[in-house]
Amino acid sequence: MTVTYRHGISILELLVFLPSFFLASFLVYRHGLRQNSGFLFIATFALARIVGACCDLATIDHYSLGLYIAAAICMAIGLSPLMLALTGLLSRANLSIQHKTGKPAMPRFVFILFRILVTVAMVISIVGITADMSAEGLAHPDIKAKIGMILYLVSGVQLCLMVAFFAMHRDAIGRGEKRTLLAVAISTPFILVRLVYAALIWFLHDSTFSMIGGNVTVQLVMSVLEEFAVVITCLGVGITLRVRGKGQGSEENASLADYPSQHKP
Repeated sequence: MTVTYRHGISILELLVFLPSFFLASFLVYRHGLRQNSGFLFIATFALARIVGACCDLATIDHYSLGLYIAAAICMAIGLSPLMLALTGLLSRANLSIQHKTGKPAMPRFVFILFRILVTVAMVISIVGITADMSAEGLAHPDIKAKIGMILYLVSGVQLCLMVAFFAMHRDAIGRGEKRTLLAVAISTPFILVRLVYAALIWFLHDSTFSMIGGNVTVQLVMSVLEEFAVVITCLGVGITLRVRGKGQGSEENASLADYPSQHKP
């Protein structure tokens, strides 16, 4: 086979996500393995996209439906860590508010609910994709894949509500931490476009939106570029964030004593 337009996008993904993976891994090392830093999820997402791109490029010399299915699974996996990364940054903003005001702006169970919802959506989507590992199965996905997509859309609505809530409390976020909210606010519209694209694949039986043989330009505009924007935005902000000390890693053990005072002259 020759290198096609679709393969060119996979090469572009490798050029972006390979350095993104190493940068995200560095930020994980720098900030620690904390759910509310978000960078572990960025590293996971970049790795999923690297594997998916490699599977697609492998079809150049060896056509295999299994490779396309592997790429589809990586696509289903990818949405979850990307969305979890954004709520990880919001969780960090929540800790900053807790330090400044004495209590978090948003209860911890809201973040837990979101993480459960996104994880269940990912699992159900994968089960739906692998229920019928054929070209026909990918063109007309199992009902479980559609249920997973609905859960993704619900989580997307919850993400928007969370961003709006924190925007109303932005004045309570500590100095130097407001950029986390800014990163999520910038990234959320791109996430929504990405979710719409995925929903069109699963629910609209149209050749333009298809897992196999869909319009590559549409994929580039509605999926690939959106993911680039989110990853670059989060990593760009991550480089500028200060490293929190011990005891600041989660909502459970955050306290006023964990932070240097912001009220000193």
